Amino acid sequence: MNSLIRLILPAVIVSGALFGGTPEALAQNDATKGRPAVTFSSAETDSINRAYATVMASYLAPYIKENFPNDSVNAVKEFVDGMRHAFDIRHEDQPYFAGVRSAMANFDRFDAMVGMGFPFTPASYLDALQAALDGDTYGMDQKSADAYLHSAMERMYPAPEPPSAASQQAFIDSIKGTEGVMVTPSGLLFSVITEGEGEMPTANDVVRVTYTGALADGTVFDSTERPIDLPVNGVVKGFSEGLQMMKPGGTYRLIIPAELGYGERGAGGVIPPGAALDFTVTLLDIVK
Repeated sequence: MNSLIRLILPAVIVSGALFGGTPEALAQNDATKGRPAVTFSSAETDSINRAYATVMASYLAPYIKENFPNDSVNAVKEFVDGMRHAFDIRHEDQPYFAGVRSAMANFDRFDAMVGMGFPFTPASYLDALQAALDGDTYGMDQKSADAYLHSAMERMYPAPEPPSAASQQAFIDSIKGTEGVMVTPSGLLFSVITEGEGEMPTANDVVRVTYTGALADGTVFDSTERPIDLPVNGVVKGFSEGLQMMKPGGTYRLIIPAELGYGERGAGGVIPPGAALDFTVTLLDIVK
């Protein structure tokens, strides 16, 4: 369930952001692969479930209120009962469930976070969700709940050691000396693997792409499993600049210095502070 939003777009954990970011890549469609060896106390487990439920309730409560305005007494219970039933009927090899899963994208988000190591179970989450939708958020609001989930994330995935500035500059200098590599005034390096045809996207366009992103040492931190759509002006500067030089059908290699990427802040415990980024990007289409 990879997505450039996870790493290229600004991100927070649940509100779209880190799933944005991210961390779905860490799950890699396997709810146990790559899980960190962190044990949470029962109190921490309860707080993490309540934090996740509080954030989700902030999105679901307006939906319930808008769509079931005449059934406020029973709507929340019946809504959560429906979600509870959806978890109960999870049979991965049945087409009926495949249709239900497609319609209920929350399963993907839930599984990704479990795969990352968050101590969720359907029962614990749904109990906390029903309480949150009833107004019992354990003293949390959306902002504090997001912050609590971030702190749990940082505990499981400590930030990587930043590479030396000298190593990143050496990488960029080595690319500059490669045949076919050009440098823009901003410092973005690019080479044309395949040239496309047609018009180039603008900053206000949405584009459909596939890509692979790696660090200077060759470590792949993100890649697409299928084409994804993203806003040209919603990604880091170097990626946005590169997209606006491409045409549909084209494939470019983009070497993005840290100052055109994530700078000294890094991203999501995956991209170290000060890291240069090495992307191979195919622009499939401009989404009109």
